[in-house]
Amino acid sequence: MAAGSDVDAALASFAALDETELARPWRFRDKPTDVRYAIYRTLEDAQGAYVQLTALHHPESRRILALAQRAFGDLRGLLVGLPAALLDRSPRDGEWSIRETLRHIIVIEGRYAVQTLYATERADSDPMRVADDRMPTLAQVDVTGGLADMLERVRAARAETHRRLDALPVAVMTRPTQWTQFDVDVRFRLHRFAAHLIEHGIQCEKTLAALGVSVPEGRRIVRRLTALLGEIEGLDGHAEARTIEQHLVERAASVAAD
Repeated sequence: MAAGSDVDAALASFAALDETELARPWRFRDKPTDVRYAIYRTLEDAQGAYVQLTALHHPESRRILALAQRAFGDLRGLLVGLPAALLDRSPRDGEWSIRETLRHIIVIEGRYAVQTLYATERADSDPMRVADDRMPTLAQVDVTGGLADMLERVRAARAETHRRLDALPVAVMTRPTQWTQFDVDVRFRLHRFAAHLIEHGIQCEKTLAALGVSVPEGRRIVRRLTALLGEIEGLDGHAEARTIEQHLVERAASVAAD
């Protein structure tokens, strides 16, 4: 299987391509097509795996959290391979940079996971919420390194959420808990993971737009692919995702060789 750095490099190479570059000749099964289809063929591979995985039985909690992994995949496709200088540029005074947004995503992912797991395990006589001194904080998030390092920390936080919560019994889905000032249940909290990632993915889009960053056609296609790969991973299709990524790396190499 391809190393993560090789996959990121392949994604970044395709994401950088504009309409003209995507129209360059490429061969599939020894027949002529274009570079654009190298990405779409990989998307089709992912669609095939997704259809097979969705035909299997999955706990409701896994299916919900797979939506969050899809949202992370979309965020990954938006950001992978961007110039390092963009990571710490604020679009306006007082607004978060991409690094600060990713830091927030990481800490809230952890806080949501702690509160949700607690709701499934606490006795009825226990407090509704976890004590503040047991919750992850911004100060605990490592913000060193580049964009790949920050995205890897988001990935790790997401993996920990799945480890804790993706196979919950049906009986705990209606356990009472709280989110901000609202009385909710575990099912509600699980859906918050995807919504929060989508919210701040859109924030990152707005940041890049304010910084004048254009989005080539290649990145638009890559985002669809990485989003679907994320959902495949969320449905426990890690082996399938790695196989598809290997195909992507091979196709990127063949494009570069032409």
